[in-house]
Amino acid sequence: MENLLDASVEPKNLELESTAIQHLSETRKWTNFLSIMGFVFTGILILVVVFGSSMVSQLSGGAANPALSLIPLVLIAALYFFPIYYLFMFSKFSKQAISDNDPEAFTTSMKYLKFHYRFMGILVIVIFGIYAIIGIAAGVGYLFAR
Repeated sequence: MENLLDASVEPKNLELESTAIQHLSETRKWTNFLSIMGFVFTGILILVVVFGSSMVSQLSGGAANPALSLIPLVLIAALYFFPIYYLFMFSKFSKQAISDNDPEAFTTSMKYLKFHYRFMGILVIVIFGIYAIIGIAAGVGYLFAR
C-alpha cells in the first residue's frame, strides 16, 4: 500500500504507555480465544469431511462421488486455517512481548497481525470479484433467456 516511512525521515522509537499495553493484553486474550475456537471448528470441519465422505457414498448408493461433494468443505477448511493461524501467532508473540518487554516479539506480533488483515482484505476482494462475475453472468443469462 503506502510507504509510510519516507527515506529522508529517520524512524522514531515507539514506546507504549501502560494503557496501550493493557489494551494489547486484553486484545491478545480475545485473539487467543478466537484462534483456538477457529482451530477447533476447523478440526470439526475436517472430521465432517472425513466422515461425511462415507455418509455421502452410503446415502447415494455409491452413485455419487463423495470427493466432489465435499471439495467445498475442504477448500473452506484450508482457507479458514491461515487467518486463524496468523491470529494465533499474533496472540503468542504479543503475550511474549508484554511479559518479557521484548520489542522484537512485539514487531513479530505486529507482522502476524498484518498478515491476518492482509489475508482477510484479499479474501474480501476475491469474494466481491466472484460476486461481480456471478452478477454479470446472471444478467447476461437473463438477457439471452428472454
